[in-house]
Amino acid sequence: MHYYNHILSYLHRRFPDFVGQRARQLSFVHGDIIGETGRPFEHVFFPSSGMISRVVDLRDGGRVEAAMVGRRNAIGASVVFGGRTHLNTSFAQLPGSGWSLKAADVIELANREIEVRNILYDNEQFLLAQAQQTAACNARHVIPQRLATWILRASDASGGDELTLTQEYLAQMLGVQRASVSMFAGALQDKGLIFYRRGRVKVLDRNGLEHQACECQAALRHQHARLFEADVSQTA
Repeated sequence: MHYYNHILSYLHRRFPDFVGQRARQLSFVHGDIIGETGRPFEHVFFPSSGMISRVVDLRDGGRVEAAMVGRRNAIGASVVFGGRTHLNTSFAQLPGSGWSLKAADVIELANREIEVRNILYDNEQFLLAQAQQTAACNARHVIPQRLATWILRASDASGGDELTLTQEYLAQMLGVQRASVSMFAGALQDKGLIFYRRGRVKVLDRNGLEHQACECQAALRHQHARLFEADVSQTA
């Protein structure tokens, strides 16, 4: 069986019986909560398609994205290192599916196998790197760059060039006004880089879009490769 999540596929290749017997599949749609701030870890979730946003919840009900979790990463892996509760809310941004393992099962395997601890530690490091890069990006880069970068990152995370999402949520993730998203997305479409209609973004010219993006896209790709991409590349 191919799980289409890089980390879980790696674990299945190394421990096929363990993963095959204990992994459970589930689907999600936009808005589904995968983990909620303050709630205890019960499962580790490995998306195989779609994309999960880890967000900071604000007092006024708004949310700002701190990290994306897609087919290359996992949610809840910090339970292996003593984490007890979710530090952030994780909700489905792009619909898809994935696999879950009970937290206790993942802890059992990680305590037994150092390579499991290593790859899950790399996962947590990459999520931290995303949060740090996002903070720098929001502080220093202009909205058109940030929008192009977000689209590219979401495409990488989900494994697809077509993204289903609303202006409202995209604006919320970027921490900007909806009018700004509409204006700058329209400009990217006018350049032939994306197709943009309400609720749908399709990447048409990835190279051109990368020229519009800020340095953060390339920086995070480098971080991912540096941390652990070589270990799981054969499972992609």
